[in-house]
Amino acid sequence: MNFTSMREALTSLSRSNVGVAIAVLASMLTAIALWTVFPNIDDENHLLEWLQALFLALACSVHGVRAWQEPERQSLRFLMHAGLSALMFGFLLRELDIDQFGTAPAWAQAEKALRVVELLILIRLLIFFAPRARKVFAAVPQIFSMRITILTAIGGLLMVAGWPFDKKIFHGMPDAYALLGEEVLELGAYLLLFLASLADSSFAARISLAPKKKAA
Repeated sequence: MNFTSMREALTSLSRSNVGVAIAVLASMLTAIALWTVFPNIDDENHLLEWLQALFLALACSVHGVRAWQEPERQSLRFLMHAGLSALMFGFLLRELDIDQFGTAPAWAQAEKALRVVELLILIRLLIFFAPRARKVFAAVPQIFSMRITILTAIGGLLMVAGWPFDKKIFHGMPDAYALLGEEVLELGAYLLLFLASLADSSFAARISLAPKKKAA
């Protein structure tokens, strides 16, 4: 299967509610099954975290490419993909402990540099968003009716669902199970965020955010 056919297959998958649900559940169940054989896969910087990082990197890249390829830079679609790309980049930096990749000081410096890049991107997006905020807020009902937003929101809810496991709220649950629960839920969430990045956003292309020109 070449890259084009794989992309078409994944895009087709993102259009199916059943397909998305099966893919996410299958990834989570597979992770649990692998954990029973290889109990270290949910440790820091091991298989599950690398898979999470892969899905986030893919989601970030897809949103970024779609924003870059958007011909109308004053459309809601451009802002959505640019903003979601920045969000996925932030999630990626949160998941990757770059400073623990090695003992060389360069790893810690690389992580700091990437966080500065993230901050600059967010500032640039805020500058772009500010004069268009009123139009964005006016389009909130349409935004939350789009498939790309719905899937992204569900992915966010899956991320939140992992929080009680991370904070060990379930008293009496062994730490190994709590860690597994967190990592499995995040794996499903990030796969869903990747599939969401492939979802149709053509409706947003028809919503213009161009600021009103001041009268001469």
